[in-house]
Amino acid sequence: MTPTAANGGVPWHARVGFGFTAVIESTKFQIYEVFLIFYYAQVLGLAGSLAGLAIAISIFADAVLDPLIGSYSDSFRGRFGRRHTLMYFALLPVGICVFLLFSAPAGLGQLGLFAWLLILSLLVRLVGSIYAVPAAAIAAEITADAELRAELGIWRQAVVAGVNLVITWAIFNFAFLPTPQFQRGQENPDNYPRFALLVAAIIVVCALIGALTTQRAVQRSEAELDAVKPRVFGIAESLRSAWRALTDLRNFRAMFLGLLFAGVMGSYFRSLNLHLGTYFWELSTRQTGAWLMAVQIATFVAAFATRFAIKRIEPKALYLTGVSLMLGGYVLPPALRLLGLMPANGTEALVQALYVANVGVGVGTGLIMVCSAVMFAESADEYAFEKRESRTGLLLAFLPLGNKMASSIGKLVAGVVVQWIALPVGKSASEISASSLLDLGLAAVSLTLVAGCIALACYSRYHLPRARYAEIAATLRNRPRS
Repeated sequence: MTPTAANGGVPWHARVGFGFTAVIESTKFQIYEVFLIFYYAQVLGLAGSLAGLAIAISIFADAVLDPLIGSYSDSFRGRFGRRHTLMYFALLPVGICVFLLFSAPAGLGQLGLFAWLLILSLLVRLVGSIYAVPAAAIAAEITADAELRAELGIWRQAVVAGVNLVITWAIFNFAFLPTPQFQRGQENPDNYPRFALLVAAIIVVCALIGALTTQRAVQRSEAELDAVKPRVFGIAESLRSAWRALTDLRNFRAMFLGLLFAGVMGSYFRSLNLHLGTYFWELSTRQTGAWLMAVQIATFVAAFATRFAIKRIEPKALYLTGVSLMLGGYVLPPALRLLGLMPANGTEALVQALYVANVGVGVGTGLIMVCSAVMFAESADEYAFEKRESRTGLLLAFLPLGNKMASSIGKLVAGVVVQWIALPVGKSASEISASSLLDLGLAAVSLTLVAGCIALACYSRYHLPRARYAEIAATLRNRPRS
């Protein structure tokens, strides 16, 4: 807790700028979720299981390091502050690594492609986390006010949704250009270096904006640490604190496990999105881009609307609503198609139905991302209250940790599914057998539904109402810093 920050205001430019600190993580998340397996498996011809394995290894390794990076940033001292020195360090390397990840040299073969994907994916994840993990702790440090934290979460999600919308629009209008040979531009390997340069440039610029606009506001709270002996970073001590949070605090455990299974649900389904759009729904390149942008537009609007809803409704209720909307938006369209209840491919009615489903996904995403910023920060404060020690950086790192563990599991399973279905490389939807498309639809619906239901069961165990948190916050404000 930071009493000075808790009692003082946060400048508007720092509130907006905080949203830009999430762009590296969100964009990295987006390209891993939607484009990476499609690029390596469907465009370059790497076996789906190898693509999923490489991505899973890199994400899992990154996830394991997240709490340690967070704990290290808790005790770190640098020229630009605990968090921002690490954030500035990561800016240029992450851009270079993203570009190389989607610029695989020709002629590598299966082993070479696997090695390239594994190494570059590891580097992107690691360097991105050196920025993202310290950045995630900012909201909990510059204010202890729940409503202001919610506003910071809204700005974070709104900026992320806006930037992702711009990136998706630019990708499908300037990077994935159709040619006579490749009517769907996402299938053309020559388009991916342009895609990579576009994405890398946007995330570096946005991340720099986020670091510059929040630095002074965070330094104000960090100034209190000058008179406090810094905690010495230790791996064993950090792991013990993480274990105590998971085993002793029901709310923190419910949030983490729910996040894990909800993440598996989303990661797995999004990994199949381009396969579904290209082959199952037979959308054009422009239609696919607009279909994906529907999520980001709805997320952007929902993030701002949540600012008003969270004043009247408990975050848990909003969170459960968000997960339910995402689950329904994912599974209903392919489930209805399997039952013969969706409009035929190539019709405007189908396109509109898919847009509506993705709007539901976007609204759910907006609710989840805003409320998670509040609920994880409040869980970290509950830990400080119960254990009489502040571990903000460490515990807030469990938010990206859960996302990344989920992403690794989702990617691995999706890669195996893609290889099992055996969609032919370089073929149009009309050349793919009906049985393969049926398998794709069944796989998308069944595993997504199971993971989503488990996530809802985990989240239902969370119970930290506003009245109880107000008592915790008041006690922490009056307690001497440890």
